[in-house]
Amino acid sequence: MNDEGPSAGQILGGLFMLLFGLCITLVGGGCTLLWLSELNSPYSGGMGGILNPLFLLSLVTLFGGIALLWVGFKLLTGKYRR
Repeated sequence: MNDEGPSAGQILGGLFMLLFGLCITLVGGGCTLLWLSELNSPYSGGMGGILNPLFLLSLVTLFGGIALLWVGFKLLTGKYRR
């Protein structure tokens, strides 16, 4: 078993994925909250409800950002070493 820490490339890749995942999570979460507030608004004008394609896209973006954060953390801590 290799007890060395993560390499420089793994650290840089992990940091990049953490920062990128944080940005994507914030964008997806902001859009999701915006769509939820729009769906609860009395002035929404029949925006299609919960099956609105843009709402679903913002949810996918939110969960994709969370997945990138998870992978970036695993890469940064060295959990993906062989």
